[in-house]
This record gives sequence, structure tokens and C-alpha cells, in this order.
Amino acid sequence: MTAASIHDFAHEDLPGDALHTALRDARERGPLSPALFGGQPAFLISSHAALAEAFRDNTRFPPADAYRITIEPVQGVTFQTMEGEQHRLYRRLATPAFQSRVVEAMEQEGLARIAHELIDRLGGQRSADFAQAFTHRVAFAVISRMLGIPTDREDVFRDWAVGFLEFPRDPMRSRACAEHITQYLLPILAQRRREPREDILSGLVLAEVEGRTLTDEEILAHIRLLFSAGASTTTDALGNLVYTLLADPARWQALLTEPGLRTGAIEELLRWETPVAVLPRLSAPHPIEFHGTEIPPATFCLFAIAAANRDPAVFEQPDVFDMHRDSSKKLLSFGPGPRLCPGMHLARRQLAVALDVILERLPGLHLLHPQDAVPRGAILRGPAPLRVGW
Repeated sequence: MTAASIHDFAHEDLPGDALHTALRDARERGPLSPALFGGQPAFLISSHAALAEAFRDNTRFPPADAYRITIEPVQGVTFQTMEGEQHRLYRRLATPAFQSRVVEAMEQEGLARIAHELIDRLGGQRSADFAQAFTHRVAFAVISRMLGIPTDREDVFRDWAVGFLEFPRDPMRSRACAEHITQYLLPILAQRRREPREDILSGLVLAEVEGRTLTDEEILAHIRLLFSAGASTTTDALGNLVYTLLADPARWQALLTEPGLRTGAIEELLRWETPVAVLPRLSAPHPIEFHGTEIPPATFCLFAIAAANRDPAVFEQPDVFDMHRDSSKKLLSFGPGPRLCPGMHLARRQLAVALDVILERLPGLHLLHPQDAVPRGAILRGPAPLRVGW
């Protein structure tokens, strides 16, 4: 194997098929293969069986360690970077707020209202960058409204959230945006403690488990987590969905004429072009053995979800986008095991409602510059521009 064939997944863009070709080549070499991450030696875990095992093995692959390096310095301490009993307690404190009547009301009415509002803003235009106008805005608006942020501040708050997500690429901007979020939310938290409302902020303020409540900083950290782990991934998933369906007009037409295929299209998208293509983890702080390979202490092990989701040992004709495929129980996109994504239900609902509204309002949607719109990124993956006409 040549040095050129070893990819650095922290830095390479790998647009379109380039990523999937690289991951297929790696998977064919075996369940583990050498890679780079930020210039450091790493291992890529690419087979479905090996990755499903790794996700469930928190001893050899402790999930918190990588987050402590990559996001905790600006996000703060959340259950992402906690382990054991602490993780269990904080997850119980934070999770109920996202299973509340606020979330139920958002699913029943709010998601469609937000999608319609964003399309209304297009006015009489006949073309737009749909990423900037729609797919990059929906998930952030959903979270802002569930938090109870005034709608006239949504765009400013979104800009702060996007800037905060730039860490570690631009740590100064990221920290500045995180501070803006903090200063904006602190007086609102104080108000919610005095006068709780029907919103997620109030749910976090009132949460109590085993006599423990959340401090303001713990609440703020979990709100930052909402944007880093929730809004960004849902944004990329929606962009990938729109691109994938429009890249083959027959797919788009099929969803117009057979609405029953839409759920299958979303599940297949989560397999075919998952928004988190490769998830960095650090191995245990001592040497481990995994699938016959010795892994040194604290080595980056890259969980290649996009490779596992196209493993031919599990999925027939894995490189074919098939809306009739039933693969939801085999997907690794939400991370099986103790760290299963708590927001996966809301993410699926956002994709479903957004797709319904787009098909209803813009049935003639089509790509203007397909090559520019291909998903890109080896870690978080989605289209940057998404120029469309209708």
C-alpha cells in the first residue's frame, strides 16, 4: 500500500464518490486499516461487524476521550464527555426535556410551520442556494424555538451557533461565539427559574434526579451540545437528502407520485450518505488488541460509519440507492450501544416533515450545478452550496 493511499480524515475533503471509494478500498483490506487523523497515525474501522462491536465496547474505545480533545474546551462538560455513573445521571437529567410536550408540539405543528416560513421567504425567486436558504436553517430554527429564543433573534443566534462549531479550526471565533451564546442565555435562564414556561430551557432548569439539579453552566453546555451534535448533523442529513434525490430526477419523481416511499428514502439516505461519515474515537490509555491488530495506547480509531453502512456482507448491492430497502435495524448511523443518539427520533421527523413540505411547495425542484453540490467532508459530510431552480 502506498503512502498516497493512506488518507488523513481530519483534513481531506473527499467529495462525492471519492470518500466511498477510499472507504471501500480500506474495508476490502480488512476490518482495520492504517489511516491518518490530523497527521497522527490512526486506525480506520470499516467493516459492519467490527464497527458494531467497537461501538458497544466502551472499555477498549472509551467514547468520552475524543470529545474531551475535540469539542469540550469550547462546549463544556456534557454527558458526551462523561462516563459510567456520571454519564447515566446527567443523561437522565438532560434527556427528559427533549421528550416533553414542547418536542411533541414541535413535531406535530412546529416543524412544518418552520419549513413553510423558510420557503415563503423565497418569494418570487426561481432559483436559490437551497443550502443557505433552507437546509442550513431548518434544524437551527427548530432548536431555537424549542429553547424559547425570540424569533427576531434566530438568525443572529444561528450565526453564533455556526461560529461556535468552528472549533478547533478557528478556536478564537468559536470561543467568542460560545461566549455570545452564554451572555444571551444567562438572563433568560434566570427568568425561567423565576417563571418557568413550556420550553426546553424550563425543562432543563426544573430537571431533578436523585436530588441533583443542573447548574446554569451545565445547562448552557447541554444547549451547546444541541447545536454541535443535533443541529449540525441534521443540517447535513437534510442537505444530503435533497442532493441525493435531485441528482437522479427519477427518485424525485417517484416521491411525488408515491408518497409512501418517502420514509424509505430517508432511511436509505441515512445509510447511503450519512451526515457523520467517520467518527473519531481514542483507544484506551493502555495497549489493546482488536480483530488481530495491536493498537497502542490513546490512538485515534476512526469509526467509519459510511463504510459499515455500505458493507456488502450486510447490505445487498450496497452502492445502489434503493428506497425500497429495509435496513433501519442494521444502520450504524446513530451509534448503537450505550451512546445511542437520544435525538434520532426528532432528527428523522425533521427530515420527513421538511421533505413533505419541499415536495408540496417546490415539486419542480432541480439541481443547477450538480457537481458543485456533491456532499463533501470526511468527518461531518454535506453539500456546501446547493444551487437549485424550480
